[in-house]
Amino acid sequence: MFHLDYLSCFLTVLATILLARKSWIGLLVAIANSLIVCVIGLRTSQLGFIPANLFCIGVYAFSMRSWLKERTHANRDQAQRQKSLVVATHNGSPQKGRPSSHSRSSILKLTSAIKIGPPEEHHAC
Repeated sequence: MFHLDYLSCFLTVLATILLARKSWIGLLVAIANSLIVCVIGLRTSQLGFIPANLFCIGVYAFSMRSWLKERTHANRDQAQRQKSLVVATHNGSPQKGRPSSHSRSSILKLTSAIKIGPPEEHHAC
């Protein structure tokens, strides 16, 4: 006979680690673990486990939907940022990641305004 309690123990630890790393796969593992706990509750006539774990499955599924939606929005925002990095050069052909001459001169002005050298010592009176 296969011990579902050992499998549930392993899945609990795995789901906790994955969720701590903010991995949505951890939610899938947690859902699988909750189903196993429901089966354990049926086999041992501890029916109180079933509604609690069905509720947990619903929470996990809702969270997974939210996480995936956030991830989609984040990917879309990242793609838009990458598109904004494409700058036209003097001949009109776009080059990714190359600043224009105007922004290069601004960077030079900023760096020349920064005092470079050892930090000044402040003495207490």
